[in-house]
Amino acid sequence: MYRILNHRLHINDSPVEYFLTPNRTKNFILKPEGILVHDTAGRLDGNTSVNWFMNRNANASAHLVIHRDGKITQLAPFNTKTWHAGRSNLAGRAGVNNFSIGIEIVNPGKLMPLGSGQYRAWFGKVFNKTDFVIVEKTTAEHGAGGWMDYTVEQLDAVEAIGIVLFEKYNLQWIWPHWKVSPGRKQDTNPLFPLEHLQSKLVGRKADENNFGKMIANTNQRRWPSYQDNIIQVIPKRKPVELIRSGWYQNGDEFVEWYLVSYKDHEGWVQGTLVDLE
Repeated sequence: MYRILNHRLHINDSPVEYFLTPNRTKNFILKPEGILVHDTAGRLDGNTSVNWFMNRNANASAHLVIHRDGKITQLAPFNTKTWHAGRSNLAGRAGVNNFSIGIEIVNPGKLMPLGSGQYRAWFGKVFNKTDFVIVEKTTAEHGAGGWMDYTVEQLDAVEAIGIVLFEKYNLQWIWPHWKVSPGRKQDTNPLFPLEHLQSKLVGRKADENNFGKMIANTNQRRWPSYQDNIIQVIPKRKPVELIRSGWYQNGDEFVEWYLVSYKDHEGWVQGTLVDLE
C-alpha cells in the first residue's frame, strides 16, 4: 500500500498530504539509520499539530504526522534533517536528528486523573474514560499518569510505513523519544507496542532452509521479551524453523532472539537456547 518515491511517501500511487516545514536543516543530506517515534502531546485534531510544525516559532518538526484516523501528513523528504529529537543521545552519539526519521503520532500525552473516569491534559482538555481507552500506569521512564491508547489505524500505519522505511533505507532500529532523551521526554506513552514493532521491523531474515533445535524446554513468545506473552513451550531437542533474528534490549543488555516456527505457531525464543544446525 505504501511506497517511497524521491524520498516522499506514497499510498496507492499517490503522494500523501505534504507540506514542507521550515523547521529543517537546509543543505544537510540525511542518511537515516533508524526511526524515532513521538507523541504530539497536543489536541486530537492532528491538523493542529501540523500547523504548529509549519510555524517557524515552533523550532520543531518531524517527517511524518500520523492522525487518529490513520491519515498521514509528510512535512519533509526522508533525506532531510528535521528537528524532532532535541537534546538527545543514542548509544553515545549525540544529536539523533542527524541520523533518524521522526514520526509524530497524534496523542495528548500524559493525563492527570481527576476521578470519576475523567482525565485532564496539560492544555486543559478533559477526556472521559467512557469515550476513550485511558489506562493509569506508572513506569520508570514515564512516571505515573493516565495514558490514552493509540488507535488501530495509527498503529497499522506506523507498522506499514516502518516496513517500507526499513527496506528503503536499510534502517537498523526504532526507538521512542524517551529512549534518547531520558528524564526530559516521556513519549511515546507506556501503551505504545514498542516491543511488537521492534520484532516486526528490526529482526532480519534468517538464512533460507535454516533449522535448529532447542537445547532445553523453551518458552516461545509473541515478541522478544520476558514479559507474560508465552505462546507455548517447545520441548528440548525439538527441531524448529528459523525465520529471522535480531538483537533486542532486555534490561541493560542486548540479547539475540530468533523468530521460529513450531507446530504451526510463529514466535520468539532466546538465542542462547537454540542449537543451530
